[in-house]
Order: sequence, then C-alpha cells, then structure tokens
Amino acid sequence: MGIVNDEEYIALICTGEFDAISKAKIGVLFENYFDNINYNVIKEDNDVFVDFTGDREIGGEIEHVVIRFIVYENVEEFEIYVVSVNNKFIDADETVDLLKQIASYSGFSFEGGETSSEDN
Repeated sequence: MGIVNDEEYIALICTGEFDAISKAKIGVLFENYFDNINYNVIKEDNDVFVDFTGDREIGGEIEHVVIRFIVYENVEEFEIYVVSVNNKFIDADETVDLLKQIASYSGFSFEGGETSSEDN
C-alpha cells in the first residue's frame, strides 16, 4: 500500500539504518547525538524529502545541523540528499566525517563511505 502520511515517512528514516553503520537505527543515533531534534516532510513536485534538524555542541559552540533525506519512489530506500551545518552546505567528505562522529558517540563503527540506506 505504501506510505500515506508524513509520520510514516519520518518513521521510515528513524527506523532505517545507514549501510555504513549496521545495526544502528538512525533515529536512535540522532537522539543520542543531537539536542532539539525535529523532523519535517517536504513534498516538491514528485519528490519526497525528510528534513532532520538537530543541534550539537562542538568545542563549546552550538551548531545547527540539517540533514535532508530523499525518499525514493519504492518508499523502501532513501539516502542523504544534502547536509548543512549552521546554514552552510557541507560536502560528501564532511558528511562522512559527521556520520563517523554520530556513530562513534553511540558506540558504533562506521564501515565505509556510503550515505545511502535501505529500510531494514
């Protein structure tokens, strides 16, 4: 039947896993690492995005992080579409570094450089 409401899109992300961080649900990783967490579903044309926002403290400074996921038409797969920190987009290498920090904080290892995922 597929996803019918915004809460189901958010649940897809929260219960999903990054390929490079196995056995760790994204929602749990984000809850452990970030403060002031929020999810928002955006529908543009035929695309569906889920924006995660959260704050983290680095070196005594608060950083605001936005991770936009794109949900594919089969509604079982998604990947990171774009990431920004303090309203500045970061590149793929910086995104991998961020994911490594998130994984490490929760006691998981980051195994590779992929930021895509499947619902597991």
